[in-house]
Amino acid sequence: MAKETLLTSEAFVKSVSSISENVAGKYVCPSIREAQDVSFRRVIGDTLLAKLKALVADGSINTEENMAYKTLLDRAQYFIAYSAIVEVAQKVTYKIANAGVVKTPDEKVEVVTQEDLAAVRFYYQSKADNACIDLQNFILNNWRDYPELTEGDYNRVRATLKSAASCGIFLGGARGKGAPKCGR
Repeated sequence: MAKETLLTSEAFVKSVSSISENVAGKYVCPSIREAQDVSFRRVIGDTLLAKLKALVADGSINTEENMAYKTLLDRAQYFIAYSAIVEVAQKVTYKIANAGVVKTPDEKVEVVTQEDLAAVRFYYQSKADNACIDLQNFILNNWRDYPELTEGDYNRVRATLKSAASCGIFLGGARGKGAPKCGR
């Protein structure tokens, strides 16, 4: 199996949050993978994500000709990190074992309630949503630098710019209105 390319590091995710240094990588790394391959992919599209991963994997992201991609990746760090933290909070609170879904509190540690966990996840999801709007604005202002950004990806970013906040229900929207055309 090919080595997985992560676009941010476990150390960065821990540095921008209240995650303890001793949280195992087996919780953080899958959360980073999910954040980049699900949440970040929704913002930039499959093709641009594949390009970033390839540049990171082969080390050419730091070359002069790839500075636009490096800038995009740098701008995306907080979005990916906060999106990963939302996942980490759930993963470290509850584990699936042979006995079912379990909590494993230490004798001096109290596990948070479901409501408290939801509040922590909401906090970091709000931070991710804010970073997402900044990232979307950056992409729209610099779309010419990324030929992998398809017209469909551009239109999707533009159409969701005013509603980047996460929500579990559909809040409506204009019916029969097409997304604005790409200025290409």
